[in-house]
Amino acid sequence: MEPVTKERLARYISLKKENENRRERLARLESNAELPPMREADGNQHTGSSGDRMARAVESYLEYQEQIAPLLAANQREMAAIEDAVAALADPLEREVLRLRYMDGEHCRLLSWREVAWAMFKEADDAAVYRIRRLHDKALLNIAR
Repeated sequence: MEPVTKERLARYISLKKENENRRERLARLESNAELPPMREADGNQHTGSSGDRMARAVESYLEYQEQIAPLLAANQREMAAIEDAVAALADPLEREVLRLRYMDGEHCRLLSWREVAWAMFKEADDAAVYRIRRLHDKALLNIAR
């Protein structure tokens, strides 16, 4: 297995977000496939067109599910490898700085150094950021081993 690098760590949030987005789309497709047939505007039900719509919705769901399964699995394996490498670090502060910086961000955005410093030390001045960056660099050296 290749070592966990800064670049691999930085991809974690994107992989997580991609899996979430694809699962949400799959859930929407599944919901469309399970909805009862729609009625036409005049109140009459046209079984043929509704049945066709339902069949297309089920087909779309099954196709998308098959299409994304390998991608979701690959993303999950990469995320698990990163999580395992972080968890294997001996120093809990090193684990925490990597988790905060690379794994806990939202909206595909890494937490800033000031945000990480605040989360860990409840300080965000230049000295706290410097300490966080040094701890981060040490963690990167240790995780690559």
